[in-house]
Amino acid sequence: MAKQLWMACLASLVMVLVVGCSSNNGGGNTDSTANNDSNTADSQEAITYTFGRNMNPNDENVSKLEKNTGEKLADNRWTRLFKEQLGISVDYKMLSDSTSYDQKLKLAMASGDLPDIFQVGQASDMQQLMEAGAVEEIGTLYDEYASDLLKSIIESETKRVFEPVTYDGKVYGFPIKMPSTNGYSHLWIREDWLTKLGLERPKTIEDVYNIATAFVKNDPDGNGKADTLGLEIDNDFRYNMQGLFWAYDAFPLNWIEKDGKVQRGIVQPEMKEPLALLQKMFKEGLLDKEFGSKDNGKAMESVVAGKTGMFYGPHWMAFTAEKTLANDKNAKWITVPLPTKTGEPAKIPLKISADGWMVVKKGTKHPENLIKMMNLYVEQLFGANPDYNKWFTADDVQGIWWMSPVYSLDPMIDLKAHQDIKKAVADGTESSLTGSGKGFYDAIQQGNWSINMMFGPGDTPFNFVDASYPGQVMWDAYLGAPSPTEVARGSSMDELLVTTLTSIIQGKTKAESGFDDMVAKWNSLGGEQVTEEINAMVPKN
Repeated sequence: MAKQLWMACLASLVMVLVVGCSSNNGGGNTDSTANNDSNTADSQEAITYTFGRNMNPNDENVSKLEKNTGEKLADNRWTRLFKEQLGISVDYKMLSDSTSYDQKLKLAMASGDLPDIFQVGQASDMQQLMEAGAVEEIGTLYDEYASDLLKSIIESETKRVFEPVTYDGKVYGFPIKMPSTNGYSHLWIREDWLTKLGLERPKTIEDVYNIATAFVKNDPDGNGKADTLGLEIDNDFRYNMQGLFWAYDAFPLNWIEKDGKVQRGIVQPEMKEPLALLQKMFKEGLLDKEFGSKDNGKAMESVVAGKTGMFYGPHWMAFTAEKTLANDKNAKWITVPLPTKTGEPAKIPLKISADGWMVVKKGTKHPENLIKMMNLYVEQLFGANPDYNKWFTADDVQGIWWMSPVYSLDPMIDLKAHQDIKKAVADGTESSLTGSGKGFYDAIQQGNWSINMMFGPGDTPFNFVDASYPGQVMWDAYLGAPSPTEVARGSSMDELLVTTLTSIIQGKTKAESGFDDMVAKWNSLGGEQVTEEINAMVPKN
C-alpha cells in the first residue's frame, strides 16, 4: 500500500511539475536554439536541437560501428545527413537504454528540463505531456510537410496510429512506426519429434494436446527416460502463450469490441476453456510443474536442452530455437498455422505497432523540422533508390537504421522481404533481390539459421503471416493511455489476475467458478470503472 501511495504521489508530482515546465517554457525551451534564427530549415541555416532517444550507447552494434568506421551515435552517417541536407545538428541530451530511459524522462518532466525533440515510450507519459501542454501540436505540420512516402508508411495501417497522441482533437506526437506483425504468436514444434513418433502436424487445439501427450509419454528424445515435456509455459503465460488463447477467441492482452462496448479481453468468459485445458495438461504432467516461478528465459532452458517439444512465441524466438542445435544437431523446428478449437482460421489480435512517439517540446523553434528529418530518413531506406547496405545494416553491423535521432520502419519490411525471397527462389531470380529481401537472403546464404527460420520460404513464422495478414487480423479496440483508475489501481488489479489465473492452471482454483469470482473481484477493485472510463476515451467516429 505504501508503494501504491508513493507512486500516486509521484504521478501527481510529475503532473504538477510538467504543468510548471510548460508554463515556464518561454525562455528555457528556446535556449538551445536561441542562436538560430527562424526559417533555418528552409534556408539551410544551421540549427541545433537537443535530443532524447531510447537508445543504448553501449549496444554491441554501436561499438562495432565505431570500431569499423569511427562513427559514433553523436556523429555518424545519420547525423551528418541531417546536418548536410537540412542544416540540423543533433546534440544528445538524454540517451539511455529502455530500462532507464523512461525514468530519466519522468525526472526531466518533473524538473522541466526536457530536450527539444525526444522519444516518449509510455502512453501514460504521453498523456501527461499532452494534458500539461508541454509539447507542440504537430498534426497540422504533419499534414503540411510529410512526404507522400512518409504518409504511406505511417498511415499504412490506418490513421488510428495517431490515437495515443491525440488530445482534444489535436495530434501531439509522431508515431515511430514498427511492423505490427511483431505481435503475432506462433506455434513452434520439433518436427523431428513428430516424424519419429509418427504424428501429423496439428490443425486443432485437440491435436496440440495429443501431440503434447505423445511428447511426454513416448520418449521423443530416445534416451529411455521419462524426462520430456509437451508444451513450454512460464509465469508470463498471458503474453507468451497468446496463440493458445486465440484458439478459443480469447484475447488476454487486448481491448475488444463486444456487446456494443469496448471490453477487457482477459475477463471475458472465453478465457475459461483454454484455462481449463492448461489445468488438465498441468495435472497430467504435460507442463512444467514449476512454471509459476520461471520467467520465459528460465522456462526456455528446457526447450534449448531438448526436453520440451512445443512452445508459443513471436518470430524472433528463432534465436532461442537455434540454440537447441548445440545439444541436438538433428533438431528441426517448424511453425504451423495456428491450430484452433474448431480448425477454422484464428483471429489475430494486433495493436497498431509503434516504438513510442517523437515529440517536440513546447516553444522549440521550427517544430516542422521533425517532419522534415523523417522525410529524409524514410527516403534513404524506402525511397526510389534506397541504399540498404548503408542505412539499414553494413557488413557485420546490425541496426544502423536505429542509430538515428529519428527513425521508423515500413511495417511491411519483414513481410515483403519474405514474399520477395519466396518469389525469387521459386522463379530462380535471387540475384535480382533488393532491399530487406536481399539483406535477409544474403544472410541465409551465409548460413544464418535464425534469419532463414524467420523469413525463409519454408514452414516459417512469416509464411503464416503471409497467409493471414491482414485478412485474419483483428485490430485492438483501444490504443490510448491507461485510464485514471487504471493508473491508480492497475497494479493491484493485475496482481489479482495473475495470481488467480496461475492458481487455476495449477489446479488450486476451479476454472469455472474461480474465474467468475476473479472477474467479480476485479470489477469491484476498479475494473468496471476502468471499462467505463476507456469507453469514454475511445475516439468516436
